[in-house]
Amino acid sequence: MNTGICPKCNGTLARPCPDNMREYGISHGWFGYRAADDTVPCDNCGAQKMFSSATGVVPFRNDNGMPCLHEYEGQKIGNCLHRYTCKHCGDRHEIDSGD
Repeated sequence: MNTGICPKCNGTLARPCPDNMREYGISHGWFGYRAADDTVPCDNCGAQKMFSSATGVVPFRNDNGMPCLHEYEGQKIGNCLHRYTCKHCGDRHEIDSGD
């Protein structure tokens, strides 16, 4: 699979920390927060997947050949299992919520 630099983090593996994550998660060590630069792991190039880390690269979009800024569509495929597929590049991952 051909890949390019992630358009969300520009290959840095991190993105600015959203206010809602800072407010609710930092005091508990959630979200991989880094106080030194006020960032969290990029959720476009890998950190959105179970047990994965940001990689700095993403697949190219099928329609324009540019690195993908994912838009996932979810589908329930089991009792607590959901599959998410990007509507632009076909990238896919599954999350087991354990509910």
